[in-house]
Amino acid sequence: MVAGNTDLTEKAALMLLNGLPRIGPILCRRLLAHFGGRATRVFQASRSDLLAVQGLGKDRLEKILHWESFFDLEKELSELASRKLSFVSLADPEYPEKLKQIYDPPIGFYFSGQHSVLTRPCVSIVGTRLASPYGLKQACKISAALARIGFTIVSGLARGIDYEAHRGALELGGSTLAVLGNGIDIVYPPEHFELYQTLSQAGAIISEFPLGRRADKQSFPRRNRIIAGLSEAVIVIESAYRGGSMITANFALESGREVFALPGRIDQPQSHGCLKLIQEGANLFSSVEQFLEEIRHSEAVQKIAQFNQSELGASQLQSEEGSKANSSLSTLEKKVLACLAGKQCLKLSEIATRTGEPIAQINATLIQLELKHCLSKSCDGTYEARI
Repeated sequence: MVAGNTDLTEKAALMLLNGLPRIGPILCRRLLAHFGGRATRVFQASRSDLLAVQGLGKDRLEKILHWESFFDLEKELSELASRKLSFVSLADPEYPEKLKQIYDPPIGFYFSGQHSVLTRPCVSIVGTRLASPYGLKQACKISAALARIGFTIVSGLARGIDYEAHRGALELGGSTLAVLGNGIDIVYPPEHFELYQTLSQAGAIISEFPLGRRADKQSFPRRNRIIAGLSEAVIVIESAYRGGSMITANFALESGREVFALPGRIDQPQSHGCLKLIQEGANLFSSVEQFLEEIRHSEAVQKIAQFNQSELGASQLQSEEGSKANSSLSTLEKKVLACLAGKQCLKLSEIATRTGEPIAQINATLIQLELKHCLSKSCDGTYEARI
């Protein structure tokens, strides 16, 4: 039971600070900075000490001093326990490092699902709710391909592109995460209840909003900054000129993340946002293999290789000796190296043709082999085996 300010744990105080109305993430960070990074001290502080914090004001001051009137912390904790949800604070080890790097990271978020989803490199796939059949197909296809390689696919559980992005990842048993613009206990839109349930068990769902909070005009931009913040890159499939996905793309650019946009028809409103992004310097998304080529030197690709390598088991770890190294490789990796036997130098398309495998999968395999020092890529785009 939470009886008063002196009984607050640090995590409960962070949840309380996060849940009080009209105290957003930026003011939360100011309060924490002023009181030595301890949320409990915020609620133990005097009126005069609190007023020293820039931007607090009388209204917000009263909400902190009399928080019991504005947030039922005991009920919130009870609901979390009964629903088997958790609150992940900025101080917790499972809080994603990428999200910490944005300008105004949430001081915590509500979580449901598998924590392993947060440990993989993430790619966000976003777009309009009013997507074309082409956009829906591409969202599902691209999501499936990237999930198969090992990325966690992040989207917003909305109608249209978001739904297909989640579905594409799940159909292959891949990793996907939904970021909500409302409380984590609310399914919106309601027709996505089955997807919500699946994500709660096989994927993950997060929200920075307290339980019972309904979505409004302010909540979706806040959600979109988290979608961008979690990700190595954002892929916009389709978006109107002023669509919500444009907000996500702008957050990504401000946070130094790569933005890709799928080109579309110039006479189709759903493509106008993507065309604008490309015109302003975003990467044109033409294929999964081109996407992987663009980010091949990023930390994310190295992490993907490490994850896939660890899944082979300790007995299959890479060895410097040629014979041992070969035994640590997957069937497809061995197949690719067989194509390069006898000092042959082949391009990506040639290797894909000889193996009979999709180009996207071959490209991902080549990246992993390169990281394992099993092959090298020449400046002319050809690959040569090193073992």
